[in-house]
Amino acid sequence: MTAAVERMPALYLSHGAPPLADDPVWPAELAAWSAELPRPKAILMVSAHWEEAPLALGATETVPLVYDFWGFPEHYYQVRYGAPGAPKLADDVRKLLRGAGTPVQDIPDRGLDHGAYVPLV
Repeated sequence: MTAAVERMPALYLSHGAPPLADDPVWPAELAAWSAELPRPKAILMVSAHWEEAPLALGATETVPLVYDFWGFPEHYYQVRYGAPGAPKLADDVRKLLRGAGTPVQDIPDRGLDHGAYVPLV
């Protein structure tokens, strides 16, 4: 007997600029929207902030955030998000990409940049 595979929706969220965390509407909209979705076991994020050749997989374990911006109020540099790593998902992605002939490198200690962690927070 095989179990049915439950597919999660694929979502696109645009870049998460640090000031969006203080927006009066956006965080509440994300929270309400996410409350209606099934809880994922892992999240795969693609960031244009890390352009690498070959393609790089990072943050496959819990890592510090990367505050890759300057000149903002101090509270933006105090944001914390303990994203759990997803080594199994990274392994699956690595196998799919390499199986299709796409070279992949691993940078497991690369932290999440603001484009990724702001929407997650």
